Parts: sequence; C-alpha cells; structure tokens
Amino acid sequence: MLLAVMIIFVILLLSGMPVLTAMGISALFYALVNDLPPSLLAYSIFQALHSFPLVAGPLYILMGSLVNEFGETERIFKFARVLMRRKRGYTARVNVINSLIFSGISGSAVADIGGFGQIEIKAMKDEGYSEAYAGALVCATSIIGPLFPPSIPLIIYAVTAQISTLKALLAGALPALVLTGVLYVFVVLQIRKKLPIPEGMRPFNESNPRSEKEESFFKAFLDAFPMLFLVPFMIVLMLVGVFSPSEAGAFAVIYIIATQVLRRTFSFQKLKRSLVESYKSIACIFMIIAVAGFLTKVLTLEHFPEMVTRWFLGISENPIMILVLINIMLLVIGMFMEMVSTLIILTPILLTVTGAVGVDPFHLGVIIVFNLEIGMFTPPLGVGVYAVAKIANTSPDQVFKEMLGLYWPLLVSLILLTLFPKISLWVPSLIG
Repeated sequence: MLLAVMIIFVILLLSGMPVLTAMGISALFYALVNDLPPSLLAYSIFQALHSFPLVAGPLYILMGSLVNEFGETERIFKFARVLMRRKRGYTARVNVINSLIFSGISGSAVADIGGFGQIEIKAMKDEGYSEAYAGALVCATSIIGPLFPPSIPLIIYAVTAQISTLKALLAGALPALVLTGVLYVFVVLQIRKKLPIPEGMRPFNESNPRSEKEESFFKAFLDAFPMLFLVPFMIVLMLVGVFSPSEAGAFAVIYIIATQVLRRTFSFQKLKRSLVESYKSIACIFMIIAVAGFLTKVLTLEHFPEMVTRWFLGISENPIMILVLINIMLLVIGMFMEMVSTLIILTPILLTVTGAVGVDPFHLGVIIVFNLEIGMFTPPLGVGVYAVAKIANTSPDQVFKEMLGLYWPLLVSLILLTLFPKISLWVPSLIG
C-alpha cells in the first residue's frame, strides 16, 4: 500500500500538479482504501496546526512585508552602499551584506528576492555587471535569509520536530554568518572576472569631499538604524528569556509601525497592503502544513521512517557518512519539491535516522533547511531562479549558467556546517 501511495504521489507531481494537491490525493487514496475514519483526517490536520510556536511564522512574514511596504529596504540598501562605495565591485559586496541584514527582518528567501532583488540587480547593472550574474548573485545570497533568525523554515522545522523553537532559530545564526563570509570572499575573488571595467573608468563618483562623504554616511546610518537595531535587540531579548519567538515577532511588528508613525511615513493603505500580502502567504503555508501533516500520518502508519532508518544504517552507522547521504538526498529532492511540504514530510523521517546515530536535532534542522534552499535555485525546476530572471529581465537559462560558479561557495558552506556541528550548536548552548 505504501508503494502505491508513493507511486501516485510521484505521478501527480510529474504531471505538473501542485505539491499540495498531490499530497492530498495520495493521502486520501490511502484513507479510502484502508477505510480510515474521517476523524483521523480531521485530527491529523488539527495536530499539525495546533501549535503556539507557529504563531511566530505569520508575525515574521508580516514583519518582512511591512519593511518592504514602508521603504525600509531602500534605507538599508543605501547604508550598505555608503559603506562599500569606495571599493570596486561594491554593488556585489553590498548584495551579500544586505542579504544578511534583511534576513534578520524577513526570515525568507522569497522575501529577500522581493524586497531587495530589484534594487540590487539595477545597482549591479549600473556598475557594469551583467543582468544574469546580478540575478544569480541575488539567488545565492537570498539563501542567507532562511538560516538567520528569525527564520520561517526553522520555525516550521522546530514545530514539526517538537523541539525548542528558540534554540532552532538560534542554531541558524552562526551558520548564516559563515555563509555570508564565504560568499563575500568568493564575490571579491570574482570581481575582476565579472566586472571588466576599462582602466580609468570609475563605477561611482569620487568627487565628493571628505566632509560630504561623512555626512552622507551618518545620514544613511541614522535612516537605517531603527531596522539595524531591531534584529540584534530581538535576539538578545530572546537569549535572556524576555521574549519567546512569537512575542518577539509581535514586538517587531509593533516596533516597525511605531517607527513609521514617528517618521511620519505611516499609511493605513500601506498597512492594508502588507496585511493582505501576508495573509496570502500565510494561508498558502498553513494549507501545506495541514495536508502534509495528514500525509506524514499515513507514512507513519506504514512505518516508513523505520524502513528508511534501516536502509541508512545498512549503509553506514557513522554520523558524518549518514549526514553526507542525507545532504545528497535533500539536494536532489529540493530540486523538485516545494520547501515547506518537503520539510514537514521529511523531518520526522530524518529525525528517526539521525537519532539512531546521535546527530543533534538542531544541527539537522540547519542542514535540512540549507539543502532545500539550495534546491530552490537548482535546475531542472529552480523556481527561485525563474522569479529572479523575471526581475532581472533576462532568461532563466542565463541565470542558471551564472549560478554554476556560485554553487561552489554554497557547497563549501554546506560542508563546513556538516563537518563542524558546533557552528550550529554553539549559540543555542548559551541558553542552557
């Protein structure tokens, strides 16, 4: 019966049906054939959604939407540009730094692309980069967002794994910094190749006197400071136990609205647009969580996690080898499946496997999210690349071609996170 469910699921996916529909039909087929009571379906959905930590997800989605709608992304971009503007290839460097800053506000790769993508791609094109490379770099740097707290995928992982949401969020902090550092070094090394500017041509204006530069720096810093201050402040308050992740999200939403009132930029029309856009994203995510919860129950009834565990342990009982196999499997699955549904379905299965060899669940969460995010920008589907290609006004094929070089820093970071669990576990260990 399990084989029939898996075959139906794969056929529906290959036929182009949405993942949500494919999961629902597969699980419903199992329920009808086995004459399962309707109450099991209802309870599975209730169980998947009945979790207080899930409240944090909608709040962080709204937080990112508010920042976009009220123009805070442009202020952050201007500040990062002022910091880097005396360096050749400064827009590519700004791209990396911005993704780290904004990731702490949005917690989502899609939000990063939507918030900064258009601004960053235009700035890189103006400096001399190709549209395809600009788009590819936006894809690569947007992966920082789902790792750095507050991370929406890590919240979903923590709820599914039934572990501390706070520790799961903090587990992504240092890995995000490592990824940022590796990408920054790689971008700097690529500048001469990707930005062939003739000698004597300057990509920015150096005619301003020093006093003007200093004034522009302080102005840019003061404009961006409220958002630069917000995320570190949230993390500190969560670390010392003042806020839970959900309370931190609520605080951030109120803080952003209050900031706009003080700036005299607040508008009920903008607030309404933010709420509507957030509602659309939240509804989609929660529908996936509900249906994936039912499919997960079906897989559990068929003892699928135990079967996968036996298969992995039959190959090796070495934790590093198990994680390498999981990395390969996730990279392949991430190319074809949507992230939230994959996260919910695979988390209980992989926890059973890694629990047998002593891998920490917080370390596993970072690895799962990182792999699935890379898959989001990897052919043959690479849905994130198509979104960026549209913004960059170029073909997805050209963006995929430029992404080939950028997979290297992503894979180097993945190897570091896999081999050195302390990168993920050190910050969570600070709260005991």
